[in-house]
Amino acid sequence: MEKENTRLTVCLTLLVAAIFGMFVPFALAQPTADSIGVEHASGYRNTTVSVPVTISNTQNGPVTCIIFDVSYDNNVINVVEVKKGTITTSWKSPAYCDFDWGTNVSIAYTGRDVEAIQNGTSGIIALLKFSVVGEPGETTDMCLNNLQLSDLSGENVGFDTAPATDGTFTIVTNLTQTPSSTGSPSLTVSPTESPTVSPKEESEGEGEVITPADTESVIPTATPTITPSVMPTTASPVKVSPSPITKPSSAPTATSTAAPSPPGFDAIFAIAGLFAVAYLVQRRRKAQP
Repeated sequence: MEKENTRLTVCLTLLVAAIFGMFVPFALAQPTADSIGVEHASGYRNTTVSVPVTISNTQNGPVTCIIFDVSYDNNVINVVEVKKGTITTSWKSPAYCDFDWGTNVSIAYTGRDVEAIQNGTSGIIALLKFSVVGEPGETTDMCLNNLQLSDLSGENVGFDTAPATDGTFTIVTNLTQTPSSTGSPSLTVSPTESPTVSPKEESEGEGEVITPADTESVIPTATPTITPSVMPTTASPVKVSPSPITKPSSAPTATSTAAPSPPGFDAIFAIAGLFAVAYLVQRRRKAQP
């Protein structure tokens, strides 16, 4: 009897162990991922900056709920809003609560299985909107901890099963702000670039203005041709005065010089002829007895 009881006990134990070994792995398979975290970020004082929280290669899901804490220095940055990410757009709006050490964030699906994050998914699960309150040059670490991932059953929760990647937030200093302030800064940088481009174009424009100056130097040569066209308007009376002056001056002088010269020569020849005839007549008279 004792041997049969021990055999029965061993069999039951093996059966329980087999059953436990079959079902426990499924019960203990907690949702996880390759990593969850934030990257380095920066911003100017008195501005707001959105920092994405990403998850990489989810496993043992699908994942239906994510909870995490992000710690940072409240004297440098503060979370003022949390928005849904690219792979949680159909989920409920994130809930968050600020503390002295940082912010607690939780985001969950609406209850429809199709909204769950499927295994192997990577993307942005939330956007942390920080208000930059520190001084330029200050920095603070952004550390994720107390990570919780829940599956469809809601019973399997992975506590810190995904490695967290932390980032650093830096407030931009005035040295880098001047280029960007010349850029919002960048607008003044781009203007400086556009001025540098436009001055060149303006210099080319001035070169074109110089060529008009050259064309102006050409215009004097063309001006005589233009002035006749202008003369009819303004110098039409001038046309009347010079034209009669040139015609009479040339014609009368020609007629006056031509008319007196021939009559003078004819008179001389006529008088000489008369003297010759009178001389011959007198010689003949003297020759007669």
